Amino acid sequence: MTTFNCKNIKRSLECIRDLCRHSDIIALQETWLLPSEISYLGSIEADFGYTGTSAMDTSEGMLRGRPYGGVALLWRRSVFNNVIVLPCNNSRVCAIKIITSDRPIIVVCVYMPTDSQDNLPVFTDCLSVVSAIVDEYGIESVYILGDFNAHPYSIFYYELLNYCYDQRWSCIDVELLGPHSDTYTFVSEAHGSRRWLDHCLVTDAARHSISKVYIMYDVLWSDHYPLILHFNIKIISKKLSSIQSNSVNNNVRWGQRSEEEILLYQSECNKRLKSIDFTEIFTDCAGCYCDRPNHQGAIDILYNNIVISLSEAAVTSRKYPNKNKINDRNQNIIGWNKHVKPAHSEARLRFRIWLLHGKPESGRVYNDMCESRKIFKSRLKWCQNHQDLIKMEKLATCHDKKISFRFGKKQRG
Repeated sequence: MTTFNCKNIKRSLECIRDLCRHSDIIALQETWLLPSEISYLGSIEADFGYTGTSAMDTSEGMLRGRPYGGVALLWRRSVFNNVIVLPCNNSRVCAIKIITSDRPIIVVCVYMPTDSQDNLPVFTDCLSVVSAIVDEYGIESVYILGDFNAHPYSIFYYELLNYCYDQRWSCIDVELLGPHSDTYTFVSEAHGSRRWLDHCLVTDAARHSISKVYIMYDVLWSDHYPLILHFNIKIISKKLSSIQSNSVNNNVRWGQRSEEEILLYQSECNKRLKSIDFTEIFTDCAGCYCDRPNHQGAIDILYNNIVISLSEAAVTSRKYPNKNKINDRNQNIIGWNKHVKPAHSEARLRFRIWLLHGKPESGRVYNDMCESRKIFKSRLKWCQNHQDLIKMEKLATCHDKKISFRFGKKQRG
């Protein structure tokens, strides 16, 4: 699996053909193709399928300046013979769903804007689009490759790490190579500075399938270098959340508990945690860098059993409120106005426009409506999953304002 910012696919054609000889999946950025030239991707290698997008709008007449943008995905047909192209409705994103005998995977290619504060909204919107795609299809194993323009310790890099933390994903290239290594994937032609801009994000289910990551530094066709990842689709592990996704977790209610509930929770936790099997693997193997698949699987099982035990204890110790007093469905979502309301308004507007146009099943109006709904659902889900965090932030903000007010009052006095 390879990601490469080719900076003009026609100029880098021979390099890409060489990559096709060694990789089964290739993610390309800055292809510089016009909408009418997307079929050019099919001429690179006969055994490779393709999909791509163009960033250039030819509807307004003649283009001026050099070409720009565009992303593409290539895959080896003899290895992956059942591939579905997923609609993304964003010129910076393209995605495919690969159906295998064991379980499907999703591969996404992204090209982010230049790292700056002004471009941060575009960066976060692209991440929201990717998140919406993953949520819509519910696939456990996902690989997101591309030029993120996220050098370690830059604005975009921290935003990317926050995104990975929220989604429980990993930036696998940084994780395996180390953020303090001398790794770089880009060299500026203007002043020779080196940056690590290209990355690969993976879900928990896909994390252990990546065995090796390296940069191909002997490529001179672009100012970027290809990022190569060795992955074994046969050892993709099952995502923990899918194992835990039962009615128990859905019934866990967070918030304040009475003293009686706390004592009951402690008792239930002790009873359940004592029954978990602690295998000999954890005592016989004390290596910090153990990479045995069966040991990693045992850790996953232990972790899952602990989470289920704590969840069951939380449900058992919960005192259900009177339904006449509290109706969970009618409770407001904390953070709606700040995090969800703009996307909700946009989705409603696009839906009304779609209705006025007679509910078309394709075209720009239909795509805008679908895209706005994806973004709204993604932000709503994030808000619902982070209610406690948002509540604590609001409490901290109110507390700081009170301190500031009191201090100002004393100063005036």
